[in-house]
Amino acid sequence: MEIRKKPGKNIWLMGGGILIRDFLKEDLVDELYLGVVPTLIGEGIPLFPSGFPQREFDLVENKTYSRGLITLKYERVRKKNKKAH
Repeated sequence: MEIRKKPGKNIWLMGGGILIRDFLKEDLVDELYLGVVPTLIGEGIPLFPSGFPQREFDLVENKTYSRGLITLKYERVRKKNKKAH
């Protein structure tokens, strides 16, 4: 994606899985921040609809706030290429 080639720092996306789908497919996501509010809303909306590639993320932080809000921070795990000698 061309967006990585442009100058600047971080890109902040706020929304659901459909919004982030193309960024995950292109492996452009370095961190995920998820907010969980434990309220039952029927069947709800899937966080990530089907069709997403498998990506590895490590949980690096979790916080609990008043009224039951929980935030989770994940960082992308990337395997480093081994250089041939």
